[in-house]
Amino acid sequence: MRFALVALMLFGLGHPVLADNLSITVTTTPNGGPYAPKHVTAIWIEDANGTFVKTIGRWAGARISHLVAWIAKSGQDADAVSGATIANHTNPLMVTWDLKNRAGTIVPDGTYTIRMELADSNSTLATQNHQGTFTFVKGATGSVQSNLSNGGFINTTITFTSAASCNNGVLDPGEACDGNCPATCAPSTDACMPMVLSGAAATCDAVCSPQPITACVNGDGCCAAGCTEATDSDCGAGGGGGGTNNEVLGGCATSSPDAPYALLLVTIGLVFVVRRRASCP
Repeated sequence: MRFALVALMLFGLGHPVLADNLSITVTTTPNGGPYAPKHVTAIWIEDANGTFVKTIGRWAGARISHLVAWIAKSGQDADAVSGATIANHTNPLMVTWDLKNRAGTIVPDGTYTIRMELADSNSTLATQNHQGTFTFVKGATGSVQSNLSNGGFINTTITFTSAASCNNGVLDPGEACDGNCPATCAPSTDACMPMVLSGAAATCDAVCSPQPITACVNGDGCCAAGCTEATDSDCGAGGGGGGTNNEVLGGCATSSPDAPYALLLVTIGLVFVVRRRASCP
């Protein structure tokens, strides 16, 4: 029994359980209240019938009572994810939802509404606040909605990632690969820009991308920018330049950049001498 439990734990560590996920990025705008640019904001989920599901973001301190629509729906949702009153509109808000309701149960597939409310005054009516409304569909296929605006909430991106969509053989929205994910990266033709694998096939986000070498390391074939013969054995007399003539065939020369040409001239000279000797009686 103990062995089986350990094996299960190890398997779980090596094979993460995938789950549905919703992420939202949104930029707020002033509503003209006396407290602007300071404001309080709430983001919550409702089902297709308009029934409250869960608060997924709340930024409000003492002025929480002015989020009129949110309070009417949630009853002030004591377990809501919360943050401090926001000082300005410079940075977008970012929230995620694990598709679970207030009781911790995963919600069924279907259409859901994302509600947003912003107050920068002593509001007593929901109509005095910014009210944003967006929808998404929870199902077997992921989706990405970008550049949405509604009710004073702008530049909104809503990304639904479905666990069922990964490894179904179809490149769904939000996936970098599916069924053809790289396990390793092909060697780079530039020693100073090796290909590095990030993500994983299990989450359909594995991708190879070039990552520049910035450290001075002996014997890695790269003379990185700022490195010299004294700090990196791969550098020639000119030192590193991150793409200068010190790089030869994807790496960096360990001698003068004219060395290949000198070697070519020597080779031609030897061939000429050999041919001349062969022609002598």
